[in-house]
Amino acid sequence: MSARVLTLRLNVQEGGLLLEALAELPFKTVFELIGKLNQQANELFAPGCAQHERQRFVLTEAELALTIKALGNMPYHRVHELLADLHQQIQAQPDDRHSSPAAKSYAGI
Repeated sequence: MSARVLTLRLNVQEGGLLLEALAELPFKTVFELIGKLNQQANELFAPGCAQHERQRFVLTEAELALTIKALGNMPYHRVHELLADLHQQIQAQPDDRHSSPAAKSYAGI
């Protein structure tokens, strides 16, 4: 079974907050994800692109779970709006019958 892929829309500020949160976790658990997010951001936010506009980032469920865990370690006042928005985006994703019901529990959905 392949990993479920999710598409999230983030702007530069939101992406920066994700990277800041991930940087607080042990390097060996986040370095690949940080690299993946940086690569996508470099491709999506080309020079001259409006940095406040949201772009599509692609993550697996496991990567999203790690991201949410990292955000959960940040002060609430800094991340609550982003977490609420991510929750809405996750709920709007097409339902995948092959995705484990337990995998959805990390985001409270």
